[in-house]
Amino acid sequence: MAAITPDTPVDEVLALPGAMTYCIRNGVSPFSCAGEYPGSIGELLERKNAPDPEGFIAGLNELARGADEG
Repeated sequence: MAAITPDTPVDEVLALPGAMTYCIRNGVSPFSCAGEYPGSIGELLERKNAPDPEGFIAGLNELARGADEG
């Protein structure tokens, strides 16, 4: 998977093994009342008032690197 950026769609992020658990553990639900959040991960983090969006995305990229190596 290419590096995750604020512009990466949430559905692409959720395709990463462990991403849903990572989101929930860090207090960000990747879902809306209609299913998966329909925008980018950056938009989702802004909407959820995430305290450290850059750190959150960095953590997702660490998760992605682990999946690529695994």
